[in-house]
Amino acid sequence: MLLVILILGLAVSGYLVHRHPRRVSPATPTRDLHAVDAWQRGIRLDPRTDYSLTAAAREKLRREEERQRPQEGRN
Repeated sequence: MLLVILILGLAVSGYLVHRHPRRVSPATPTRDLHAVDAWQRGIRLDPRTDYSLTAAAREKLRREEERQRPQEGRN
């Protein structure tokens, strides 16, 4: 009896899934894409490479690197 209920349940589920048409998402409006493109073009990169660390920040970074010990595979 359980097997018959299982088979009927699968058949009904398959029928219901197959009966409903698949919903297709509407096309993305192009005006939104143009706004995103304009926004992305407005982002400027900082070409400076002379970022300098203070002595305290450099020491903190050295201690953190030593604590993690990447050469030993800790992180």
